[in-house]
Amino acid sequence: MIIVARQTSDRFVERLDFVTSVGHGTGGDTRLRLRLRGRGPTAVITDLGVLEPDPETRELVLTRVHPGVTAAAAQAATGWDLRVTEQLETTAPPTDAELHALRELEHARPGAGR
Repeated sequence: MIIVARQTSDRFVERLDFVTSVGHGTGGDTRLRLRLRGRGPTAVITDLGVLEPDPETRELVLTRVHPGVTAAAAQAATGWDLRVTEQLETTAPPTDAELHALRELEHARPGAGR
């Protein structure tokens, strides 16, 4: 499962008031203990970068930033002390083929061009 969201400190909070989807729960082996199927979220893609769960703790870790974004900017837009991987990468810009495919999707969307 991949989650796509705008990264702001009021959306990426340290503690939730309520949970609608377990994700990785309290971390570690929560999904296994609750007998949930699947691996849970494997990545959270935001407008600033990519966060992936730590293999042991399941805490989200910043693994990539988008061009022009710093790790500090991503940390500032997060409501907890966001960890950053030692091998922080920059997301590659989309290829011409990917941009073309995205533009085709936009034109095919119902109501587009009105």
